[in-house]
Order: sequence, then C-alpha cells, then structure tokens
Amino acid sequence: MPTTVAPNSRERVAVLCARCHAAETALVVRTEHLCRECFTKYVTNKVLKRLESNKLRGGFKDPQKTLLVPVSFGVSSIVLLHVLDQQLSNRAEAGRHAGYNLRILFVDQSAVLEQVSPHDLLNLLKQRYPSHTYTVVSLEDCCDYGVDFDKPGFAGTLADGRSALDKPTRLKHILSSLPSATSRADMIEILRRRLILAFAHRNACDSILFGDSTTRLAEKTLSETAKGRAIALPWLTADGSSSDATNSTYPLRDLLRKELGAYASITSPPLTPFILQAPVQMPTSSKEATIDGLMTQYFESVEQNYPSIVANVLRTSGRLVAPSTSEGTNACAICGHPIVNESWGGDQVDSAAPQLADSNGSGHGKELCYGCVRTVWKD
Repeated sequence: MPTTVAPNSRERVAVLCARCHAAETALVVRTEHLCRECFTKYVTNKVLKRLESNKLRGGFKDPQKTLLVPVSFGVSSIVLLHVLDQQLSNRAEAGRHAGYNLRILFVDQSAVLEQVSPHDLLNLLKQRYPSHTYTVVSLEDCCDYGVDFDKPGFAGTLADGRSALDKPTRLKHILSSLPSATSRADMIEILRRRLILAFAHRNACDSILFGDSTTRLAEKTLSETAKGRAIALPWLTADGSSSDATNSTYPLRDLLRKELGAYASITSPPLTPFILQAPVQMPTSSKEATIDGLMTQYFESVEQNYPSIVANVLRTSGRLVAPSTSEGTNACAICGHPIVNESWGGDQVDSAAPQLADSNGSGHGKELCYGCVRTVWKD
C-alpha cells in the first residue's frame, strides 16, 4: 500500500518531477513540477526547436551559417548565448557538423544612459565562451553604419554648429531636444535596433537572434501600440525578415522572463554573475515615466501569477501580418520601417507634422511614419 502522511505530521512529502518521475521537483513551471535536469531540457528544447523551425540549426550537408547574437547583459541574452554555446560544444564533442557560428555584439549605450560600460564583464564572458567572435560598438556609431541620426529637421536643426561636435555630444543634443522621457527612450531603442540590423547586414550575418522572452515581446507589443507604431509589430516581434529584409529570429519567444531567471540561477556554474538586471523602480517624477517602463512594471507583476495573460498578448500579436509594400514605398527616416499610408495611425502626411529636410532645406514629404512623428513632434 502507498505510504501516507498524517495531516498533522511535519514530515515533508517529496513531489516527483512530472516528466522523469524520478527526481524531486526543483521548481514549478506553469503548474508543471520539474526537476533541475528536466527544466534545463525544457528551456534548451524551446530554443533549439525555434532554431529548427527557422532552418538555422544546420544539417550535415548545409553550409555553416553566421548568426548574430546581440548581448545586453540582461538575463535573456545571456541565457540564449549559454544555450547556443552548449549545443555547439555538444556537437563538437560528438564530432558533428557545427551548423553555425556565433558573432556576439554588444552595443555600448553608456554615452546616453546612466550606466557603467561593462567592458570588464564582457572580458569575463569571452573567457567563459571563448569560441565566438565578439564586437563592441557604441550607440553613437550609428552614422558609421549608415544610420544617419544627424540629419537636420526631425528634432530641431543641427545647423547651429553642433554638427562640428563629437558624435556622443551630438547624440546627446538630439536626445535632449526630444519632448519627453518616452520619446528619448524610444529613440535610443530605435537607434540600437537599427545599428544591430546594419551591423548584421555589413557582416553578412544569416540571421539575428534577438534574446527577447515572451514577457519582453508582450511588453513591446503594448508599448509600440501605445506609441503609434503598431503597424510595425510583425517586423518587431515575429520571426522572419525585418522591414529592411534582414532575417530576425526570437528563439526565447516561448519562455517567460522568470523562467529564464530560474535557468540562469540553476545552471552550473550559474549565469547570474553576468547579468546586469537593474530592479524595476517607479520614477520619482511623472515626467520621467516612460511607456516602456510602465509596460515593464505591469508585466513583471502579471507574469508571476497570470503567465497565460502574457502568452496571450504575444499570441495575439503573432496573428498580425506585415502590410504589403511596393518597391517604391518610402521608409521612415528614423525607424526605417515602410510608411504605409493606409495604416490605422492617422494622417501620416499632416502638414503640421515635421518632415525631414535635405541638405538644401527642401522637404522630402512622407519620410516619417506616424509613430516617429509622435516621438519627435512637440505640441
């Protein structure tokens, strides 16, 4: 007969893993009890299945691909790098074709954000994962990669002599001229993404593996909608070609941020020393609050008790289809996404809205999408 424990007994009853039915449960994942080994397989399989569905794992006869992994030292990108490195190591030990090689990219934003540039941490990362190619670029290097943040017109002309200043100072002037904290955060994120896309294109990378979790993609879905850029969601949150035809993949899109945090802590040795995760704090002033920050706060609380809500947000956005564009479709001069005049976002060619000017001062017409107009426009 099975052993039972009296209700008043203080003996602890071991709960076995729901998958292997042998080891003791280490954590509960969306109501499923898993041991450490099964949880590690759970995370790894989610990542590798996503790569396989996008034909990126590489078979024996397939040419080796180059995959770009942008690392921000958040939990998601560090976990992604670890899982990919482990798979490559396992293939090498088994004498199998690697299938792909990794280029690791870190975008240094210390010139415009109050953060210490983690170059020492990057050196430690190289020591732990030495088989890959590492590159550091600064956010203000956008113009070196064809992203011209220095054009006059979208946030006040720079024809007052500021163009003679160094790149970090010019970028700070542009950000300081924007009307709100949300606008500044939005511009920084746009420039970072465009720099990553441009780097991938210049270095002939086959795909960019963004380390966005289910939680992060859900945050992005609501924040970009609130900022008037919902039409770009298929390019910002879905696997496939981005608006500039660069292939993007989200291998962690089926994993919650809290699950990645658990994975980072149970890995041996743990990944936590590489993670710079600032605690989410309410801004001291409402003027400093941003849409992105509010979404992060909201989903941090929601994913703890209602993970299905987070997944449903992403699942809903996954049904969106990128609007069709023709060869002559204009691209937004700031975010780079195509400008589709039939979008829900309102009148994108409002005569009162700012338009980029060329070096002669003449307007180019429909060069800003609705979302970017709202980012740079001062009422």
